[in-house]
Amino acid sequence: MRTVRMRSGAVLLVVAALALSACSAEASADESATTSASASATVSATPTPTPSASPAPLQPTSPVAGGCDGLAAAPGVDGVVGQVQRVTEPRDLWRVGIETAGGLTCSLLTTKLAADAYVIPDALVVGDVAKITEAPDCETGARAMECWASVAGNGHVTLVVGSFSPSADTDASLALVGELAGVFSAVASDGAAVRSQKTTWAHPLDCTAMAQIIGLTSILGSDEAHTSLVRPPARTVEARLSEASTTSSRCDWERTPTQKGDLGSSYSIIAVPDGAWAWKQVASRVPDSVDATVGGHPARVTSTGDVYLSDGVNILHLTGQRLAGVSVVDTSLGVLSVLSASAGQTRG
Repeated sequence: MRTVRMRSGAVLLVVAALALSACSAEASADESATTSASASATVSATPTPTPSASPAPLQPTSPVAGGCDGLAAAPGVDGVVGQVQRVTEPRDLWRVGIETAGGLTCSLLTTKLAADAYVIPDALVVGDVAKITEAPDCETGARAMECWASVAGNGHVTLVVGSFSPSADTDASLALVGELAGVFSAVASDGAAVRSQKTTWAHPLDCTAMAQIIGLTSILGSDEAHTSLVRPPARTVEARLSEASTTSSRCDWERTPTQKGDLGSSYSIIAVPDGAWAWKQVASRVPDSVDATVGGHPARVTSTGDVYLSDGVNILHLTGQRLAGVSVVDTSLGVLSVLSASAGQTRG
């Protein structure tokens, strides 16, 4: 395991996380001990759900044989975009959600463009996702032009989003992503979703219950008048798809500044029901982090205090900025207790 140099606050997070799974009889000794012991006591006081005894997570079936590598090797790809120099699978949880539902998401770097490809099962092409995929379009920003096009067929919609120079020809760019979407769609068939196991939660997340159990206004700075449930602005196609996705769920809160010098604070819970099959993939790609255990479950804790964890069925990402003396590791136990309380509810 890679050793990560962490600030003192981050060290407390890891210590608190490791304390959750400890069975040592020394936990009650020396009340004048270090700050880390105090943090451990605080964490232990939070209701801890019993780890699930579920079998190994089920695996979804990809709509493309070979996954992203198979997509990159599809007949005709090189004729459209030249050589594929790199292909990667998703790290973002909302993308994992698409794959959990039997779809596929990949990022490709080619000699002609960088592109994201989404093979989205028809059942997910609803609401704003349907609006995004219904017609090709381009948007030009300060540094790049983003163009997208989709092709429907065989039980899915294949969407390709490419990045171009702001001065690139719009018609030619649209033609390129449209042709690439057609090539990808030709090798995709019906995938199979991971079916709900009994410990999954109701969808979407109950943000009200989450806020109550973790004491939201206290951890954000005890100012209810300036605390609100928000969503980050969606400025790109990927952000719009993330916001519209029905395969993941999230709660985002922020406290706006109340006085000069106050930067405000924020806290988010991002979750993928039934996404535990991808835990090793997700955990291996969390930067600047160490292994930990939270509530008896495997986790990754970053030097900035983010927590990624799997309860054996689902995947969670908890993150906060400028919290009022409470670690994200502590609050993750409250989140798990809410999910545990609704364990009898299933989807699908």
